[in-house]
Amino acid sequence: MPTEPQIKLMSYQKRTILFKILFGIFIFALPFFIFYTTGYRLSFEEEGATFVTTGGIYVTTDVLEVEVYLNEERVERPRLFRSAYYIQNIEEGQHRVVVQGAGLQTWVKELPVDAHIVTEVAAFNMPESPIIRPIAEYVNDVGEQVFYSVDPEADLFPQATTTVPYVTTSTRSTAILSKNSEFAYVKDLFASSTEATTNASLINRIDRELQRFEIATTTIAGNASTTVIYPYIERGDMHIVDRGTDLYAVWTGQENNIPHYFCVTAQASSSVVVRYGEHVARQVEAQRLSLTDTLLIDGGRFCRNEIKLDRKRQDVLYYAFFPNSSDLVVLQLEDGLYVTEIDDRAWQNTQQIYSGTDFDVYVTDDAIYIMEDDRYFELITEIPEN
Repeated sequence: MPTEPQIKLMSYQKRTILFKILFGIFIFALPFFIFYTTGYRLSFEEEGATFVTTGGIYVTTDVLEVEVYLNEERVERPRLFRSAYYIQNIEEGQHRVVVQGAGLQTWVKELPVDAHIVTEVAAFNMPESPIIRPIAEYVNDVGEQVFYSVDPEADLFPQATTTVPYVTTSTRSTAILSKNSEFAYVKDLFASSTEATTNASLINRIDRELQRFEIATTTIAGNASTTVIYPYIERGDMHIVDRGTDLYAVWTGQENNIPHYFCVTAQASSSVVVRYGEHVARQVEAQRLSLTDTLLIDGGRFCRNEIKLDRKRQDVLYYAFFPNSSDLVVLQLEDGLYVTEIDDRAWQNTQQIYSGTDFDVYVTDDAIYIMEDDRYFELITEIPEN
């Protein structure tokens, strides 16, 4: 009969020798590991080998199928997570990050990279062409949305791609059709929004008149102070404050939880201009000199508590937080609907998601709805998977 192989234990003396060898290798390699993890790299570009300091960029994306470029060179490294890239071994200085994909608008940001520091940034990519889901009052027996139109052959949504089938009919008979419960829900959203807007407009007009009177009285008396309260919306500790013609993102939470893009790492205004842009330097300096706005100074970081949103020199007709995000804002401007990031380092990326001058918008926590020509639809912000 075959005998089972016998495994002998290593002797105590051999185990001791092996342990000492492995421990010695660990002690010898430990300084190199520490140097590597803190950003030091061995460079052979100069005469002889020298140590250089490097940093990294951590890029999160809201779309999986995208390509990430650093200084026009595609990042081939695999993702650290499904929705994030970690780019390391980056030399100190300004570096351009580009995130793009088929059918998506391109996101670009130029950021400074410092030695031993990982710079965080969040990219977003909206579809190049609008993608919508029509919502009709009635559906037929196969679940298709049914819209009334004088011309049944007309394209009701010429500038968009639809994600669900719909049909048009020139008859108003609904005997063989079924009511669409979602239509009633969306219609009520816009009805309540219109009523609230009307009431708010009346209240705002009265408030403005009272404020003008109050300011005039204060100016004459010279011994009273007035606090003006501006309308705002909030998501967690992030507020979007409406100050007449401009919108500001204001952080109201704890200083240790402030989003990274409110902070810059520099000591002089001239350095902030080069690294982050003149508009950031102006805001930092204004808050540093302000008696009311606090500029958080944490070591080499300056953290503002508010950021002005780019409205592209147009009037803001409507604004809301982007669904499921406190870092992106939906803006309805004079020529269409946009998504803008609050992060203004270098610039604010702003991407148009629907064009037009005569439509209404309502944004919920999960969706963006549009009413145009008495028709309702949901605006899809991700390209559907095939």
